[in-house]
Amino acid sequence: HASAAMPKAAAAPPAAAPQAPEVTLDAATYYQQVKRVLEPEQFREFSANIKKLNAGQQSVEETLEKVREIFGEHRPFLFAQLQKLIRQAEEEARRQSGGDGGDPGY
Repeated sequence: HASAAMPKAAAAPPAAAPQAPEVTLDAATYYQQVKRVLEPEQFREFSANIKKLNAGQQSVEETLEKVREIFGEHRPFLFAQLQKLIRQAEEEARRQSGGDGGDPGY
């Protein structure tokens, strides 16, 4: 009977697979989602903050603080996704720069 339980245990890992697409959230899709949810003025503010971050004129912490105010408390999912995207971008930048903390924009 012990061997009959084995296939069930082996079948468990694929259950985690649906989470994979969420991990590789892309910026363009996220941007469209934010644009649909926010008022036009809020979206302009959001975009301005992201541009400053990308240009190296604003820190990640400062950007997240300002974006959190724009989103408000009733949109935590958008804020969490932005944090994830920024972490992904930072990891990608570290990989490309060889981990020497080079210019964040390139």
